[in-house]
Amino acid sequence: MPRELKQKAKQAGRRGNNEGSIYQRKDGRWCAQVTIGYKNDGKIRKKYLYGRTRDEVARQVTKIVNDVYENGYATYSPNQNQQFRAVFDEWFNTFKAPNISSATEEKLRGFMKNHIFRAFGHMELEQITLMKLQRFFNHEAAKYSLQSIKHMKQLMNQFYNYAIKNKLVKENPISEIKVRDMARRDEQKERMALTAEQREKIFAALEQDSYITPILMTFAFTGLRPAELIALKWENIRFKDATISVKKAISREIEFDEEGNTISRHQVLSNTKTERSVRTFIMPAIVAESLQRWYFIQAANEQGLDISLTASEQFVFCTRTGTMRTYSSLRSMLKRFLKRIGLANEGISLYTFRHTFATMLLEARENPKIVANLMGHAKVLTTLAVYSHVISNDVYADTAKTLDSVYAKIANQ
Repeated sequence: MPRELKQKAKQAGRRGNNEGSIYQRKDGRWCAQVTIGYKNDGKIRKKYLYGRTRDEVARQVTKIVNDVYENGYATYSPNQNQQFRAVFDEWFNTFKAPNISSATEEKLRGFMKNHIFRAFGHMELEQITLMKLQRFFNHEAAKYSLQSIKHMKQLMNQFYNYAIKNKLVKENPISEIKVRDMARRDEQKERMALTAEQREKIFAALEQDSYITPILMTFAFTGLRPAELIALKWENIRFKDATISVKKAISREIEFDEEGNTISRHQVLSNTKTERSVRTFIMPAIVAESLQRWYFIQAANEQGLDISLTASEQFVFCTRTGTMRTYSSLRSMLKRFLKRIGLANEGISLYTFRHTFATMLLEARENPKIVANLMGHAKVLTTLAVYSHVISNDVYADTAKTLDSVYAKIANQ
């Protein structure tokens, strides 16, 4: 090769000032190494950067070198353990798990084990980039519900906020993550409540089933959560005043081993979901009549038993032997009933009736604040956010007429 060409090739291969060590890998990508600090044993700690072009990598290097120059190596000095999974586990066990219920802990551990750690558990914290995180959420959003994606995003956001405070990372990449189009949420909302046709078919069939009738009538016309209905006792129902008091709910207590795997789970009586969930309200006459009939049925069923099925401290919807009913037994009862009336494959669950309760009230133009109180929502904003799709354009048309009427009164004064 002529001397001039050799000289140009040599110059092209040199890195610029503050570029660190930049080179091209065998797979065609460009890579750089930058010194960002020192480990506890005094050894140099390097950060590896990747890009499709040399200029792309050089810009990343320049940014980090400038940050180190302005803030010093301490900004990037890591704690002893920088593996993503180890740091995440330590944060979760120390800060998150002690402040949530065991059922929520089990759900979040499932997200960690089956999704987050499967994607990033083998990486070091500094290797997880915004691009990798966005690809992860894109992949998950195509396969799982929006609610699951929100839970994972919130969990990782809390972790990264912790990592920033402890100088494990400089920025929180989760704040830049975009999830799928929110229009899909409205489609999910529309499927939450029973359709008019389903309501008609279910309520017509209830006349032929004395056991599930009071359960579904209470669900549909009080808006109780399944956990609240199971915990309901006869002392919580006052037929004289036609009131129901919600004071307790059932929850799952779950035990975990040292690695976070579930060892056992059992159902217990506990407090309601939120403070606002403790509430007393007047029940509709149809619910009072249904529960009154159920009381007499239970009074007949307790004959010959060693336990009372109608005692004040007894669960309203206990099992035939007087024990607290489980969530799974309620689901099984509903599943058999829906199969019997030809609605087995229409996505109807116990919560469908709670959603139907709110939907029917809002369709009838009930005040959202009242609906929120009856539902036990901590904030009316929760009710509006979940059921905003119920409000039709007719409501806005009526509002416009109201405003015209107000103006007319002002103008005529």
